[in-house]
Amino acid sequence: MDDYESPLEETPLEFLTSIANSGGDHGVEHAGQAVVPEGDHYRCWCSCGRWSITARDQEQGLAAARAHTAGQRTP
Repeated sequence: MDDYESPLEETPLEFLTSIANSGGDHGVEHAGQAVVPEGDHYRCWCSCGRWSITARDQEQGLAAARAHTAGQRTP
């Protein structure tokens, strides 16, 4: 049986709990990114505390969040 655990298989509560318990550190378990509308732009940040930007639209914010996450993965 495969031991791989995907955050996509967790309930929302399990996922948010793992972010809270890890402090959002990418190297520990899960980090969570947010892309939230604020006026005419989107505020984007990560629970790791090392990434925060303003995006012109949701698509730009989501692309930046994916790039941030990809850059933080540990081998």
